[in-house]
Amino acid sequence: MKAERLLSILTHLLAHRKATASALARKFEVSVRTIYRDVDALCEAGLPVASTAGRDGGFELMEGFTLDRNLLETGEVQRILAGLRSLQAVYPSQGVAGTIDKFSAALARSREKGIACPEGEVFVELTPSRREKATIDLVQRSIREKSCLSMNYTDAAASETRRTVEPAALVYSWQAWYVWAWCRLRGDWRLFKVSRMRGATLTADARKAPPTDLSTRPWAHDWEGSPFLPVHIRVSREARNQVEEFLDEDAITVEADGSLSVRAVFPVDEWVVSFLMGLPGTVTVVSPERLRETLRDRAARIFEANSQH
Repeated sequence: MKAERLLSILTHLLAHRKATASALARKFEVSVRTIYRDVDALCEAGLPVASTAGRDGGFELMEGFTLDRNLLETGEVQRILAGLRSLQAVYPSQGVAGTIDKFSAALARSREKGIACPEGEVFVELTPSRREKATIDLVQRSIREKSCLSMNYTDAAASETRRTVEPAALVYSWQAWYVWAWCRLRGDWRLFKVSRMRGATLTADARKAPPTDLSTRPWAHDWEGSPFLPVHIRVSREARNQVEEFLDEDAITVEADGSLSVRAVFPVDEWVVSFLMGLPGTVTVVSPERLRETLRDRAARIFEANSQH
């Protein structure tokens, strides 16, 4: 997630020129301290991100910056290109295509000058499955044409309903694709997971949804109706790799015995239950109590089912 965020910050600065730390923190749903660490990481990679103070201050890429020899020779540009190409494969955009062309041209000119630019060795695969890609294509078309989308949707409790929605945004979060859309069945804006959408078709119905300000990332606290709550868990050392893949270091405390104490804000729903049960070793939910009870009940049902054979 950190690598994806670094790429997104770079793309944002290329497109918007300047952004404050607080604005970037809101956009990427992290702390201001994390944004400062991310900017430091970009600078260490050779990207000239300048910081200015004051009322009109913020972060911006230095005017007319060029990629230095070290950045080219270490393969950092190729890694950036890998992420951009993956994003372009899912959501074609002239802006992203233009950025890819600029980086590719810089590599070509550098090789002509004799600078050793290694071939790409990192590949970022954001591209969904063929079925999900077909759904995403329909969602993009619906957004462009201001049309509606009819679909069968299966929620986290395995309940299936036929819905007509009015898509407004495509969101990649927590390693999955989602659609932010007005749901006519519920009469509210909802976040729908693409992998749970089936039989999607476009309709000629006129849109009726109230306006939504996408710049505020309204889906941030909508996880299919599940509340976001502070969660405190303790896990054994075997789970360290999986935990660090999802969370920033400021959410994790390594104890003297190698176990981890984790404090973070999660959507308390089926996803977090599946995530915790999939961790190796032992998992203890300190809080909230309802999550601890859900985990205990699920484990008991699994134990009982497997004890009968």
